[in-house]
Amino acid sequence: MMQGKKLKGCENGVVNRKALNREKIITLQEDVEKLRKKLRLEENIHRAMERAFSRPLGALPRLPPFLPPSVLELLAEVAVLEEELVRLEEHIVHCRQELYQEAVFTSSSIENLKCSPAFPKHWQTKSKSASTSARESESPLSRAPCSVSVCRKGKENKLSATSIKTPMKKTTIAHTQLNKSLEAQKLKQDSHRCRKTNAERSSHGGGDEPNKISEDLVKCLSNIFMRMSSIKRSMVTKSQENDKDTAFRDPYGICSSFRRRDIGRYKNFSDVEEASLNQNRTSSSSLFLIRQLKRLLGRLSLVNMQKLNQQEKLAFWINIYNSCMMNGFLEHGIPESPDMVTLMQKATINVGGHFLNAITIEHFILRLPHHSKYISPKGSKKNEMAVRSKFGLELSEPLVTFALSCGSWSSPAVRVYTASKVEEELEVAKREYLEASVGISVVKIGIPKLMDWYSHDFAKDIESLLDWIFLQLPTELGKDALNCVEQGMSQSPSSTLVHIIPYDFTFRYLFSI
Repeated sequence: MMQGKKLKGCENGVVNRKALNREKIITLQEDVEKLRKKLRLEENIHRAMERAFSRPLGALPRLPPFLPPSVLELLAEVAVLEEELVRLEEHIVHCRQELYQEAVFTSSSIENLKCSPAFPKHWQTKSKSASTSARESESPLSRAPCSVSVCRKGKENKLSATSIKTPMKKTTIAHTQLNKSLEAQKLKQDSHRCRKTNAERSSHGGGDEPNKISEDLVKCLSNIFMRMSSIKRSMVTKSQENDKDTAFRDPYGICSSFRRRDIGRYKNFSDVEEASLNQNRTSSSSLFLIRQLKRLLGRLSLVNMQKLNQQEKLAFWINIYNSCMMNGFLEHGIPESPDMVTLMQKATINVGGHFLNAITIEHFILRLPHHSKYISPKGSKKNEMAVRSKFGLELSEPLVTFALSCGSWSSPAVRVYTASKVEEELEVAKREYLEASVGISVVKIGIPKLMDWYSHDFAKDIESLLDWIFLQLPTELGKDALNCVEQGMSQSPSSTLVHIIPYDFTFRYLFSI
């Protein structure tokens, strides 16, 4: 009996120890799980902080809600300071350009005044003697410790001092008179330039603004293409041949490869494809449009763009690029093979007496010439850089990516851009293009090749590019895309989730007009 009790007591002790060990194991497992969650949170915070501080300027990072309030405030303050820094740097560049232009004008005015017969000859001799004396005073001999002038007598020193005072007074009077004459000449040149500009405008039909001509060109060419199209908006697009219900709701075909969804205003845009284009189709209205096109091109060849500001130049050159490409298709036809670069070199337009092709307008006027070495022959590089110095934008605008249409299937829609609202219109073009061209599903995110080509304008790497794109999408769609990425990243890295949608060079125009 005693042995049985002892055995039973030992068994109970073993059971109790097992229960205690099990409880300790569960407690340890819970602690480990808490530490894992805390580690994941710290890793996410570290990743978010790293993206925020290593991002390029202008690409605002996605700020996750799990970040501490103090960190969110710090990141917001850093973003505001960086944007202010960019603004100040741009202002400094602008001030430097104005100073340089003023210096060039002043020097050219002085040279012109010296060459004019009204400039007194004794001023020239005095200025030469003053410069000669300045050079002599800076010579090493005059700074030598055993200079000859030190050994001169006091009388000679007095004479030299009196001989210096008189030219200085005369030189001061001469400079005062020279400044007055320079101001008079500047006023005379400004009035002469104003009279010349007014005379040119009156002789060319009076007050044609370059921006108005560029807007009318885009409207005229868009109407010509839509009149030449024999199939209207009821046609099924190339990407929807097997899905009649989604006609004109998916111009880039993302619903067939990704999750089906509404793609925004692009579903309402008119399109013109090669199969529907009849270049021999003529009518009284189309003949009127062609005559109007010739008149507009003639007026464009006479425009003067010297007085245009940054916004006016931006809207003007976007419209001119799109007009140049559309007119190129009318003049040279649709290429048999999708060789868009060759057509962009052939498509030229006369702007103020300068014949420019589409490549020059895009990569040397609207953009900084990053990619010009891949598409521009070496012989024409010097001419194109001269064009940039004459017509190029003071500050390049990355959003032109969503405004330039080369007439290919993957291009953005053609719109009319106005000088007064070009920044707002570019924002709308950006949001609507991304809403229509970005594919979203649980297993992958589709980014158009156009964004891959110019990703350096918006982000540093693929993760920050995704963040930037999601911020541009409508609120609900952006949240949906963000959830898909977070679900996918739990299973695989973000680089494997991104699918670059190939660029399709097949002819097609989308018109929002």
